[in-house]
Amino acid sequence: MFNHVCRLVTLLIAVILVWNGPAYSQSEDARIVVNAAVTVNTVNPLLFGQNLLFAGNTLWNSSLNGIDPAVKPLLKPITPTLVRFPGGSVSDIYLWEDGIGFRTTAPVNSTSATINLDGTPDWQTVKQARLLDAHSGQLGERFNFSRQNGSQLEGIFGIKGLHPAGALVRPEARQGQPDWFSNSYGTMEFLKLVHSLRAKPLFTVNYSTGLDKSGRLSDLVSLSQRVKRAAAWVAFVNGRPDDPRPLGLDGEGHDWRTVGFWAQKRVALGHPRPYGVTYWEVGNEVYDKNEKGVTSARQYAQDFIIFARAMKGVDPHIQLGAVGMTRPRGLGDADATDAWNPTVVKTAGDYLDFLVIHPYYPAGGLNRATYQSQPWLTAMMAGAHQALADLREIRRVINANSPPGKSIGIAVTEYGIWPAASKDPGDFSNLGRALYDSDLLLGLLQNSSKLGITLAAAWNLHGSNPTADIGYNWQTGARTLRPQYHALALIMDHLGPDLVETHVNSPTFAVPKVNNVLAASAIPLLHAVAFASPASRRLDLMVINRALTAPIATAIQLQGFTPQAGARVWTLSGNRISDNNEHLATTVAPRSGQISDAGPGFSYTFGPHSLTVIQFQAQP
Repeated sequence: MFNHVCRLVTLLIAVILVWNGPAYSQSEDARIVVNAAVTVNTVNPLLFGQNLLFAGNTLWNSSLNGIDPAVKPLLKPITPTLVRFPGGSVSDIYLWEDGIGFRTTAPVNSTSATINLDGTPDWQTVKQARLLDAHSGQLGERFNFSRQNGSQLEGIFGIKGLHPAGALVRPEARQGQPDWFSNSYGTMEFLKLVHSLRAKPLFTVNYSTGLDKSGRLSDLVSLSQRVKRAAAWVAFVNGRPDDPRPLGLDGEGHDWRTVGFWAQKRVALGHPRPYGVTYWEVGNEVYDKNEKGVTSARQYAQDFIIFARAMKGVDPHIQLGAVGMTRPRGLGDADATDAWNPTVVKTAGDYLDFLVIHPYYPAGGLNRATYQSQPWLTAMMAGAHQALADLREIRRVINANSPPGKSIGIAVTEYGIWPAASKDPGDFSNLGRALYDSDLLLGLLQNSSKLGITLAAAWNLHGSNPTADIGYNWQTGARTLRPQYHALALIMDHLGPDLVETHVNSPTFAVPKVNNVLAASAIPLLHAVAFASPASRRLDLMVINRALTAPIATAIQLQGFTPQAGARVWTLSGNRISDNNEHLATTVAPRSGQISDAGPGFSYTFGPHSLTVIQFQAQP
């Protein structure tokens, strides 16, 4: 009986520890040792990327043909170094040529019955379009038409403004696309945006769909059409207008003309020189049954080779990425035996420059109550640990299956948390999300060379969706700076060029299995990364305390750097890890302070669920 009671007590204690979050002994020592004289990695600038959706992102102002003035100052602290377009799942139902459009050849106003275009569109099934010019408003002016007759749109109604000749006209949604589709922000606007930000562009081409003979979007169209559409996009962006190479007819009988044909369209839109876009990827998460065009690993890999030959045939200098899974040896939903990542790398490795990974940890959940539970909150703090463990295993998978002598990178083109059963921004964009993003980003900065991480892009920069760093409210026009925005701004503002040797000894915590976050028994509560800036004689120490409730008193030792006694401190935290800024913008925001006892050895207490940056200046 006594033994039975003991076992019950032991089990009860274990349950309490799990359900009350990370638990550890206060008597355990926490220590951070930084050796500023030893550089372990240099900062890869392409790890500070973002996703920007093509439709409804309200960052772009069509009437100004530039970034909306209200957004410009908000972008500055988190200016991305790389931007991915057109964004996630919509990539595989996006037709890039609809985002190019045609120009009007005569003025258009409210009495116009027809609109004459400078070319002949293929807009079957389209009944709405949008005028874009200086008179069209932020998102352009939408209108209806009853039919297309060659280069003329007939039966026009709904135009209110006056638009001189030369206005752009682009179609709205086709049959088979969601009603909210809008092409007011297309390839030219995107490339102008990234140029203004001095960022690199990343295009995701449509692997899954095209236009059937009726003009409806379908995933039953020929592979040749999908491939030629991708090659034509490369030609439009990177091609020379005098390049006569034909792209040929597709399976539906559509003539994709020549490389020069598409390059001439770019020239006509005001950009004579090729853009020279380097980074491209084929499809988005097509191992998932919820994605358009879901397919098997073997089929995708074989199709990828055909895409690669066509796209690199237009421009051999591009780098091309294939869809990968976060589960290193997981099976796609259409696979019975073939593990996705090994199959794709082994089959398509000769044509593959990087494998695309989307680490969302935790992800899933059956109901919204899940996201306030202790296991979910704990899993957010364990998420980056799981992500990096999976990335290390993915690197081993790539190395084991790559062709001899071939170096294949990893591109993290989306990341965050994913409370799938919720639509509440407070579940997607809270303090826990900010700490996960920070934790993963710091881990990528530390391990980019070892893991072959070529680039990374967070999901996502700006818009009305609940995941956006800068949230936009369509009803009020107000913008919300969410916790992950502040975390990213803190990190980017305190980077140095060199990551220096940093050792952490801290208490640990346990996490139960929560969806894709696996059970673990000894995850360190502290994660620390230090950046040296020799030119400015500065050292920045970034520390994440993953504990849900407990502050951690920590001994800090600095080697190879003698700091001044006064140091500046910034902390991002809140009362609870689920805190968000949806109702009060200052709920989760950085707080600044100072310490006066910095030296080769001193102590600092890191608050629970926090990101802290301590900035040291060297003694004269």
